[in-house]
Formats: sequence, C-alpha cells, structure tokens
Amino acid sequence: MNDEAVRRRDEASAIITSGHIWHAVWYLAWPTAINTVMQSAYVFINRIFLGKLGDTAAPSLAAAGIGGGPLMVQFALMIGLSVGTSALVARFLGAQTYEEAEEATRQSLILAVIGGVITMIPMIVYARPMVTFVGAKGPVIPLAAGYVTIIAYSSAAGFILMIITAALRSAGDVKSPLYVGAVIIGVNVLLDWLLIFGIGPFPALGIRGAAIATTVSRTLGTALIIVFLAKSALAGSLSRIRAHFGWFAKILEIGWPAMLMNLIWTTAFAGFIKVLAYLPNATSAQAALTVAGAIEGMAFMPGVAYSVAATPLVGQNLGAGKPDRAAHSAWVATAQAAGIMSIVAILFVTIPRPLSLLFTNKASVVPLIVSYLRINAISEPFLALAMVLRGAMQGAGETRAPAWIAFISNWVVRLPLAWLLAIRLGYGVPGAWAAMCASTILGGLIMTAWFVRGNWRNVEV
Repeated sequence: MNDEAVRRRDEASAIITSGHIWHAVWYLAWPTAINTVMQSAYVFINRIFLGKLGDTAAPSLAAAGIGGGPLMVQFALMIGLSVGTSALVARFLGAQTYEEAEEATRQSLILAVIGGVITMIPMIVYARPMVTFVGAKGPVIPLAAGYVTIIAYSSAAGFILMIITAALRSAGDVKSPLYVGAVIIGVNVLLDWLLIFGIGPFPALGIRGAAIATTVSRTLGTALIIVFLAKSALAGSLSRIRAHFGWFAKILEIGWPAMLMNLIWTTAFAGFIKVLAYLPNATSAQAALTVAGAIEGMAFMPGVAYSVAATPLVGQNLGAGKPDRAAHSAWVATAQAAGIMSIVAILFVTIPRPLSLLFTNKASVVPLIVSYLRINAISEPFLALAMVLRGAMQGAGETRAPAWIAFISNWVVRLPLAWLLAIRLGYGVPGAWAAMCASTILGGLIMTAWFVRGNWRNVEV
C-alpha cells in the first residue's frame, strides 16, 4: 500500500468519526448524489430513445420494464452481498483493524465471481419463461427475453463492480466510484444512440442495442474500478486470493437478509407488473410504470446518496466506539434527504405532463404517467425515511429488521391492496398507484420506529 493511499484513508476516517457531522454527511453524499444524477439521466435518455421507436415504442418500453424484473432479482443478490461487504469494511476501518478490512474485501470478491456465474446461467437459459411469468405478452415477450439474455453475460462483472464500489465507499473513497460511474454512463449513452437507432455503420437494433450497450459499459467499468482498488488503501485485497469459508459465513450472515430484502422488493415489483397485466390496458400501464419509475428516479437520487453516506457514517463510528455520533449522523443524513425529496415531489405535482412528454406522446400512456407522479408524490418524504435509515442500519450490520419491513410493506400491504383497488373494486391503474403510495408511507413509518428503538447499536459483526 502506498503512502498516499494511507493518507487518504486516514483523512476520510477522521472526517467520518471526528469531523463536523454535517460536513461528514455532505462529504460522503455529494459524489454519490452526482453519480445517481448521472444514472438517472441515463435512464431518462434510455427511455427517451426507446420511446422514439415508432410503432415498437410501447412494446420496447414495456419490455425494458419487464426485462428489468429478472435482472433486478440478480441485482438484489448483488446489493445483498455488497451490504455484508460495506458493514464489515466500515466497522473494521473504524476500529483500525486494516488487515481484516482487506480480508473482508478479498473474500467478498471471491463470492462476487461465484454469484455472477451462478446467476448468469439460468437467466440465459430461461429468459423467455422468466419474462412471461412476470407478465410479458405478445410482441413484448421476445423483446424482453432478448434484453435479459444479453445483459446476463456481464453478470460476473456486475457483481465485482458492486462489491468494489461498496468497499471503496465504506473506506470513505466516494470519488473513485463517481469517476467509474461517469465512464460507464458516458459509454452507455453513446452506444445506446449508435445501436438503438443504427447510426453510421451500426445496425439499428432497438432494445437489443440498449442491452448490448449496458453489457459493454458495465464490463469496461468493472475493469476500471479494479484499477482504482489497486491504488487504494484496500489494495491488499487483490493479493493472496484464496477462499475462506469462515469469512464467507461472516459476510453472508449480514448479507443474506439484505439479499432477501432486495428479492422481496424485486419479486413484489414483478407481482405488481403481474397485477397490471390483468387490466384491459395492460401494455400501456406497464409502459407507464417503466417511464414513471425513470422520472421518479429524480426523487430517488438524494435517497440513494444519503443512504450510501449513512452506511460508513454508522459503521465507522460504531467501530470507533461512538454510537451516539453514529445515530446523530444517521438523523442528519435522513433530514437532508427528506428535504430534497420533498422539493422534487412538488415537481411531480405541478408539472407531471411535461415530464411525461419527454419520454412518450402516446395518448394511452401519458395520462397514466401523470396520475402515477401525482399520487406517489405524497410518499416521497416517507421514502426518504425508509431509504436512509435502512442504509444506517445496514452500516451497523442490522439487516434482518429492514428485510421484515420490506416484506410487510410490499407483500402484506402493497400487492393485496393493489389487487383489491385496481382489479376487485375496479379503480384500474390509479388504484394500483394508490396502493404503491400507501405501502411506501407505511414502510417509512415502520423503519423510523425501528431505528428509534435502537437495537442496531448492539449488533456484533
């Protein structure tokens, strides 16, 4: 490890565990916020491109949303594994046990490769049954299946990228993931434009072009972030690579509830699409959900950024023996996120139609997007509570409670309520949106109550 890497590590830890808390929160949040802005901008551009495909626009948008279901299952596993990495690396660095932080990163990388290979195979072999099960119909089926299959080939790269990003952020290095994210998104947008529309010598591949762009940019980003890891304070994790099942157990003990939580979200989302599939305007409703989700990404941005910031803030301060500072840091991050997300929600209420028209002008889709934004704007502050306090508890290694909260809000409340309102009582698509809003509010309130209870302070890793 070089002296510059040690200096950066110690400087970051000093800010997180000893500096002014508002400064520490912002220090960790702003690079992730920019990265999230770029990611949301990419989703915007991707959906706009797909929305310009003429007669195939609505099926392509629906396919991107439905194809995202199986991919989100895999992403859930990536996130769960990265949560175990984040909690351990942050806690060990806070306690200044640097060799253990490196070992946690090393073993997580081995698990990442294993996870990538194991999840890639069924997504390639069974892509068509998967998207059909989620709710794809007619011309959407081959589009969604092809989308899933192509992206699945970069599975191992995606796992590795997620793990290294989590480890670097837990060490207080939030700029390297920002640089890598900028490269990934820049390459992705360029290839989207070239391959979706067939610019110059490139063939017009439509949604298949979007999938190829994602696969290439993700692989390139993984190679780049490995370079950053090799220059970081965790560089030792790339040497003496050998599996250690005791460490596997330690990582997965924290990670499996987070994996379960993300699987709950993902399967609930698939279930929500399935509910929409029973409506007479199913394809329009599914396309609206895809576009509205991209627009709602504007509100997610601060939630994601501050959730990511809360993880090392809580983890490192607990490792340093400062539980009160850990709690204070979490509340500061939550307050900032809730304020920003509330401002964004005002846009959803005041200008939903212009936002919708950025993506599509389909008469059957735009009103559904508008109703989604107006209804779900109410829940954005509560979503901030859920997102940031979940990140805080994960930094402490408390992953079981968030999993239970996700199960209650999604499977016990959202899906049955969506079926009742949209199908049984005949309120249609707005009824489904109302169920989503109500369950989000409930999830935020339960997460807040659990964090206040304070059991997360005593979790051992």
